[in-house]
Amino acid sequence: MSSSPQKSKNKRPVEANPTSGEEQVQANKRNPGREEAPAPLPMPAGRPAFFIDPKCLRTKIERDRLAPKLATPEIPTLKGFKPPTYFHTRELLHVREAGTTAALTAAKSLLGISSSVGGTPLKRCSGFWIDWNEESKTGIVLTTAHLVRTKNSPVNIWLGGEEYASHANVTVHLLDGTNAEGQLLYYQPHYDLAFVKVRVDQPVKLPSFHEEVKHAQEVFRLGRDNKLDLRITYGRAEYQNSTMYQRYHNMYFDCAGDAKDDKEYDNGGPVIDLDGKVVGMSNNSKRGTFIPLSILLKCVDLWKKYEYKYIPRPHIGMSFKAIKLFEPAHLDKIWRMYNIDDGLVVPKASKGSHAEKFGIQRGDIIECINGKCISTTIEVGLEICWRAYARAPDNLNDLNVEIHVSVGVFHTLKKHRTTGELAANVSDLGEVIMD
Repeated sequence: MSSSPQKSKNKRPVEANPTSGEEQVQANKRNPGREEAPAPLPMPAGRPAFFIDPKCLRTKIERDRLAPKLATPEIPTLKGFKPPTYFHTRELLHVREAGTTAALTAAKSLLGISSSVGGTPLKRCSGFWIDWNEESKTGIVLTTAHLVRTKNSPVNIWLGGEEYASHANVTVHLLDGTNAEGQLLYYQPHYDLAFVKVRVDQPVKLPSFHEEVKHAQEVFRLGRDNKLDLRITYGRAEYQNSTMYQRYHNMYFDCAGDAKDDKEYDNGGPVIDLDGKVVGMSNNSKRGTFIPLSILLKCVDLWKKYEYKYIPRPHIGMSFKAIKLFEPAHLDKIWRMYNIDDGLVVPKASKGSHAEKFGIQRGDIIECINGKCISTTIEVGLEICWRAYARAPDNLNDLNVEIHVSVGVFHTLKKHRTTGELAANVSDLGEVIMD
């Protein structure tokens, strides 16, 4: 075969390297400042190879790092809003138009509020205007006492232990993007309210109110985040029996299956109806509670009557659960045994309290307060607020007083009724109920 010799003739002879490895090492030693030219970076097949000097690349990276960043202006009309609300979903199609109008109407009264202690940030909440004085150019913002709370109750809210910073610095974040120094006028631990006074040059928009909120009513909870962007959560108002973590004057916000219902910036923000009217104030978005407007208005009236110093509340030494919120089978059993289908069960009466001295025990039923039949724990809060208002002492600087509340009680163990005057101590602190 003659093919092999022919191929060998066509092969290009390999030139010998004139410099051996040892000689190259010696040359490098004689010229230490000289660098070898770097090898070309590998390129994908089909593309011509080109050379990138690593020194130039490093220089460019360093120059780009040190160069001043040119901020790209944000154009709100072109930028998508994140996170979006649920108005675009099929579930909210029926309230999309009315809900949008309602939220935008109420948002004109909605502000951001933050607190700090010694320069250290404490809380970020929301709040809304409830008063405006044209002459002094000052307004009052209602928000939650969470704004200045530094410590939560270690066990449950009925055992106390919360701590508040009454000296905290408060900043009100106005809708035009500016900040104003706020003055903490007063906070009420039991009702979880705080009032902040702030001076603004322009008139403010006060919200509209609607005192009645019904069970299962469609509502929206509003808040402003740390960018003042509006946050809207859809849900339904709900009556529930409170747990150890809530006061019994709260209602509940069922967020319609939203598993991420933990927007803390909603705390202090309004809960509104489909007409854009405020029906309550969110005070714990994680637990889904809000204070109904009926309670808020009574508290504001008391605060004004006590010359903006206190919101007093009679401490009656017991907790409640509404019978009508029990399971139907439970309701049926209570009716069969006692012929009672309404009222409030007392799950706990504080040891040594006026309630215990009155003879009220665990499991007894409160049928009426001040002569009115009671069906919900909200009504208890209203009646107690009214009694504190109606029997306010002449000396408004003294909260160390005792008032009497008329109660009608069915004693379940003895199966008989009593009606009498239950003494109660007035205080503006959170009520503590001990076993």
